[in-house]
Amino acid sequence: MKNIFTFIGLGAISMAALFAVTTPQKASDSVEWTKTTHDFGTVKMGPKANAEFNFTNNGAAPLTIKSANPSCGCTASDYSHEPIMPGQKGYVKASYGTKGRPGFFKKTITVTLDNGTTQVLTITGTVTSDAGTSGDEL
Repeated sequence: MKNIFTFIGLGAISMAALFAVTTPQKASDSVEWTKTTHDFGTVKMGPKANAEFNFTNNGAAPLTIKSANPSCGCTASDYSHEPIMPGQKGYVKASYGTKGRPGFFKKTITVTLDNGTTQVLTITGTVTSDAGTSGDEL
């Protein structure tokens, strides 16, 4: 009888230890984006259309953006170049050159992080061809 209670006690301790083990955090869970798409709606041709995408490093280690690659030459990007410490925020900026590009657009920026994850950010909108406006080239 004493052996049965010992066996049950050890089993209970083993089960408690098993459930106490935490699941390791996936790399994709360590980054929380405030948004991954931005719709400009209707914009006038000429000035650049700019958007900013922000994220928080929810991981336990510093995080660095390795690259932020636009899908075409009409879109430019900038991003946080310094390591983002745990709990801190970083950014990716997107700039679409509207000059000479009337109509609907949908462009992406592929962000690659040093933790092995990627995130595709999307900007959309419609450029109107109002005469007399001018803007900067990309």
